[in-house]
Formats: sequence, C-alpha cells, structure tokens
Amino acid sequence: MAKVPATELDKLKKRLYRKEAELEALELRSRAIVDNLAIGVSVYDKKARLVVWNQQFLDLYRLRTEDIRRGTTFRRVLELRVTANTHVGADAGGYVADRMSAVGEARRLGGTHRLNTGEVIQMTHQPLDDGGWVSTHRDITEVYNLQAELTHLAYHDPLTALPNRTQFYQRLGQAFARLAANGGSFAVLCLDLDGFKPINDTLGHAVGDDLLRQFGRRITAQLGPNDIAARMGGDEFAILLGSGTVASAMELAERIRSSLERPFECLGEVASVGAGIGVAVAPDHGTDLDQLLHSADLALYAAKRERKGAIRMFETALDAAASGRRNIESALRQALENGELHLFFQPIVNLEARRFAGFEALLRWEHPELGNIPPSTFIPVAEESGLIVPIGEWVLREALNEAAGWPDYIKVAVNVSALQLRRGNLVATVCNALAASGVASNRLELELTESLFMEQSAQNLETMRQLRDLGVRFALDDFGTGFSALGYLLAFPFDKIKIDGSFVRALDDSPEARTIVSAVADIGHRLGMETTAEGIESAEQLRNVHAVGYAEAQGYLISRPMSREAVRRLLDGAFDRMTDEPMAAALLTDDDIALQAAS
Repeated sequence: MAKVPATELDKLKKRLYRKEAELEALELRSRAIVDNLAIGVSVYDKKARLVVWNQQFLDLYRLRTEDIRRGTTFRRVLELRVTANTHVGADAGGYVADRMSAVGEARRLGGTHRLNTGEVIQMTHQPLDDGGWVSTHRDITEVYNLQAELTHLAYHDPLTALPNRTQFYQRLGQAFARLAANGGSFAVLCLDLDGFKPINDTLGHAVGDDLLRQFGRRITAQLGPNDIAARMGGDEFAILLGSGTVASAMELAERIRSSLERPFECLGEVASVGAGIGVAVAPDHGTDLDQLLHSADLALYAAKRERKGAIRMFETALDAAASGRRNIESALRQALENGELHLFFQPIVNLEARRFAGFEALLRWEHPELGNIPPSTFIPVAEESGLIVPIGEWVLREALNEAAGWPDYIKVAVNVSALQLRRGNLVATVCNALAASGVASNRLELELTESLFMEQSAQNLETMRQLRDLGVRFALDDFGTGFSALGYLLAFPFDKIKIDGSFVRALDDSPEARTIVSAVADIGHRLGMETTAEGIESAEQLRNVHAVGYAEAQGYLISRPMSREAVRRLLDGAFDRMTDEPMAAALLTDDDIALQAAS
C-alpha cells in the first residue's frame, strides 16, 4: 500500500481536527438549547439507552445527576423514578413492566399522569426513524388543579356546595335516559323558601347565607344515595328522586316539611322558614326534561299561592294557570310595533383609568295597561316564543344608534341569546346595524352567557368567529353560574369575563367566594382577557374586586340602569369641552364610586 505523503497526512489531520471541533461546537449548542427548554426532554436510542436529556427532566422526576449518564437504560431510569417515588400508582413493578411494554409500540403516544408525589405531568412519546424515541415532559400541575377547581365551580353552588343547576340538568337527563332504557319512574321536587327575604333583609346577608347552607344540609339529609338536591339560584332548590313514585315523592316532601319545623340557628340568630314544594313524576307528568320541570314549577307555583309550606303534586288543571304567560306572549308580539319597548343603559367603569368604559343596553317594557313588565317576566317568554330574534335585532340597532352619539372611547354592550345565534342571521344583523350607525365595530361588545354553550357549540363558535373577524368584541357574562369550563374559554378568545354578581355579593362573608373571585381574575389575566365584576353594591366590594385585579366594575353602587336622556346628560357633565378630555375621573373618587343621581 502506498504511503500518504506527510504533507497530505497533515492536511487530513487538520481537516479531522476541524470537523471534530465543529461537531463539538454543534453538540454544545444543541446541549444549550435542550438545557434551556422549559420542559423536560429525554432521547433514547434503538436499544432503549439514554443519549440526550436535560436538567428539567431530572428535576421533574427528582433524579440525581450522578445517577444518570449517557447509556443509562430506560429500565434503569424507571427504577430510579420508583426509588424517588415519582412513578405512578402503588404497584411499582407493574408500572415498570407497563412502561417497558409501551415503548415497544412504534407510534406516537401521549398522556397526562399524576405522580405519586402529586405533580401532574403531560408526556409525549415520539418514535424516531432509527428505532429510538424522544419524549417530552411538562409539569401542568398548576393548570390541572385550576381546571379541577373551575370544574367543581361549574357544577356546584359556591355558597351551599350543593350541585348547581347545570349538574342537576345533567343528572335529570341521565334519569330520562335510564327511563327510556329500563322503564320505571322518578320524581322531581321544586322548593322555594317561605319567609327567606324578610330574614335576609332584617338579619343581614350573612345570616341569610348561613340559612341557605343549613337548609341545603337539612334537605340533603332526607335523601337516598341515588337522589340529589341542587340549589337552582337564590332561595330556590330542586331534588331529583332517582326512583321515585307519586307516593315516595310525596313522602319525601312531607319529611322535608317536618325537618323545617325546627328553627335554624344562624350566626347567633334564630330563624324559622318553611318551603313551598311542587312535585312532578316522570313519565306521567313529563316525558322530557323541560316538560317535567315545567310541571314541577307549575305545582310549586300552585303551592306558593295556596299557603306557606304547602305541597302540591302536579295535575293537568294547573296548565290553565300558565295562560298568563301566553297572554304575555300575545302582548309582546305587539309591543315592538306599538313602541312599548325601551332601552335603558347601565354604566361600566374602568377602575384603573377611573372613567367610563361603556354602557350595557338593557331592555324595558312599559305596557299601556299593565305598566312596567319586568324583564324576568317577558324575556323567558320572548326566548320560548322565538320573539327574542326580532326584538334582539331591534335592541342591537337602537343601542348602536344611541352609541353613535357617545365619545369614541365608550363601548356599548348588548346581550345575545342562544336563540339569536341558532335561529337568527346574527352576522348580517350586526353588519347592517354597524353600517347604519357608523359605530366602529370594536366599540360593540356582545355579551353571551355560559348556557349558550350547552348545545350546538360548534355552530355558535363559528358565528362568533365570523363576528370576531369583523372586530366585534365578546364578553362571557354571568361567569360561574352555568356550564363553566376552561374548554370554551380556550376554544374561543373572549375579550372579557364578567363574573356573576352573586359571587361579589358573597365576598363579605364567604372565604370560598373570595377565592373564586380572585381565581377568575387570575384566569382572565393569564388568558389575556379583561375582567368585569358585576353586582357591585358597596364600596367594600368595589375595593375588594379592584384589589384582586378586576379591570372594570358594574352595579347599583355605580348606577342603576338609566334612560337615554340620562346617559347623555351624564356624558355631557363628564366631558370637559375645553380640553376634550374625559372627566369621568372626577366621579370616581377614592371614597365611593356613585352615579345614582344620574339614574
């Protein structure tokens, strides 16, 4: 074999040294990138030997640096995790065997696991072409626990810890599914406290809240393992008797009435309340959720009219009592045409800028004979009848036309119902109303409630995305009272979360409410969404929500809803014509924020 000349050999050596230096530099750069990732990374070769890892990986599983080196087998890594108790489950041997079997699958894997030490890890497993694999490990404990807290909030009443309306509806739906499959019967009881309001007003909200908690415990004590009691809102409760007959349902109602004969001791005060109870049994009194609840509500209404503490079973004749709602519907059909509907506006203030951020448009109905009909009476009728679609279009046009005369920095908020999204041409309606008014799209804020996502969410989200592309803002209203979950907050980028006023009102006396109010503010901050506290009735509540980070506030402390003319006078008085600068700050002092005089 011919000898390589010395000069050529030197050249080859130099080239080799350069390549080695380049490779070493590349490895150092790669190592620096891996070490600076916010997640743990581990890479194994085709023989299941560790070749690349970072400190985050070691920290997540509490592995010692001296125990891990290049070539450490996957089995050995698992055994070290067992020693550190950062594996999953009580069966360590079974866990190691299961993981060894899983890596043999040449496909992408992933999942979320809670380690024995409590951390929740999100892991991915990606096979490589050479037979090895790369895995990533992310600590999502904080987010996971926050979602668990919100999930609990979504299905439970924060005051009484009972199931809320959402969970009750789900359980009721499941009962109907069992009924269709297996036959039988079950019952629903609707309860409304007698005498609660005077106690709440005279003895204070703290006593009233404690009374509601104790009432929930008393009725729950009368239930069997397949029954649930839920707080539906205010002093209204409902019970699902999982296998109830007419006889067993009435027997339960009597036991509940007897349990209420003993006075309640609430924070040093003695209070006595009863409860009207309406009873309906499926399938005799309803073959679906809405019909059965309607029957129970009619029975409750009859019980409340009869006397305090009365119990009524649904009967067909009670349907006649619902004729008043049909009369409302008939009158409502003429109200828009006859000019009986009006808009009032409630201010929303920016707590940092200390000025008005906008006004929420609220619908009012003044009947020529019946006088002012409350929204709680006619809005449900409008939604049930479909009239909410044309009425909603009118509200949108009128609100934008009014906002056209306001300063450009002030937004207008309009409530949108699920029916408007489902049956109305909302995108075209909004476009036409914006064009006719000349109001910039980013000044319009559509408020949606959580119940909107209970059905046809994909269709609703698509409509919302189209409107968002136009520049329209969205607020999630009454957050915490319905189908709360991070899922739809992440599915659609809301601009604002409005926490329900019931949480704000509970701030003074409920540590749980304070936790929830603070958590919602934190969620909004993390997701880049503004937060508004509704139902502000005292200066202390205002200071509390401001302290935990709420950007905006709305409620009777600031102002009751006001007429268009009152809004114009208010804005004229809050605007310095010499400097053209907003002067609402003068109304937002450090003592109290109060605009009641403008209402």
